[in-house]
Amino acid sequence: MAETSCFSWTKLNSTIYRIVQEDSLGDLPFIYVKVYPTLLLLVDTGSGPNHCKDPTVSEKSIRSFIEKNLAAEGRLLTAEGEKKQWLIFITHTHYDHIGGMFEFPEADIFVSGYSKDYVLNDLGCNSLCCVVGIPTPKFEVYHWLEQNEKLVYKGVDLKIEALLTPGHTPDEIALYDEEEKVFFSGDSAYEIVPIYMIETSDIPDFAKSLDFMLEYVQKKNSELAPTGQRVTTAAGHVTDKADTEKLIAELKDCFYDLLKGKCTLTKQEIMRGKNVLTYMNATKNVGYLCIDAKLKEGIKQFGYEWEVPLPLAADAPAKIFD
Repeated sequence: MAETSCFSWTKLNSTIYRIVQEDSLGDLPFIYVKVYPTLLLLVDTGSGPNHCKDPTVSEKSIRSFIEKNLAAEGRLLTAEGEKKQWLIFITHTHYDHIGGMFEFPEADIFVSGYSKDYVLNDLGCNSLCCVVGIPTPKFEVYHWLEQNEKLVYKGVDLKIEALLTPGHTPDEIALYDEEEKVFFSGDSAYEIVPIYMIETSDIPDFAKSLDFMLEYVQKKNSELAPTGQRVTTAAGHVTDKADTEKLIAELKDCFYDLLKGKCTLTKQEIMRGKNVLTYMNATKNVGYLCIDAKLKEGIKQFGYEWEVPLPLAADAPAKIFD
């Protein structure tokens, strides 16, 4: 019988592969592995083996899936035939990004140093693991990342720069791969699906991070101009090759239109007992899903005035607006 899996495998460039998990929660997290001669660098770990959409598939393990595919391409072991060291970079600690961490007990783990308390205290709730029924992974942080840190691991230049980008969560990061010109944006920037601004999101921090990311990528694109290359996005969901500067500029425009009351309301629903509003830009290419209280707080913080829709009743069906 042929092996089945809840993962798919795509080679993005000479060193990076994208894995998509078809999970039971419908998040479809994007996971990335970057291959070095002696190291395997993993960006996020998905929702974990107990949350495959089809529980009958034979391959539920993210680690096993990656190792089989790398072995098939002759890239799993070092030139000397030894196991490569695993490094894990967590773009943020929501359940669909950390659910598979326990499969890599020997890995060295890199996490944002912006808000250590968020990671060290009550991670079960902050990660939403307790909400969706995923066991909260236990792990030790090998290294707390700093802003614009250029990363070297035990003498190996990773050619990766860490960017602290709080907003979606306090511990959100992005990574820039200087070798491949790829911007790993986590859940701060992707297309089609709205960016979540929920319980632990911070709207002013997100605004600052949008500015920071846009300026950073504009500078990189300026440096790349003579080569004709541009930075592309490898996001936590949906997006793996978009022009990063254009995407973040579009998200920034939509963000401020949202705060000014100029975006289109496309959906209103109850999520985890909260009234949640989804707004998209005119082309429906980018948008935001916001808890109404969080949105009201942001509107006030930025000095705008308009009335968000009245809350739905707790048992009311979602309203879809065309």
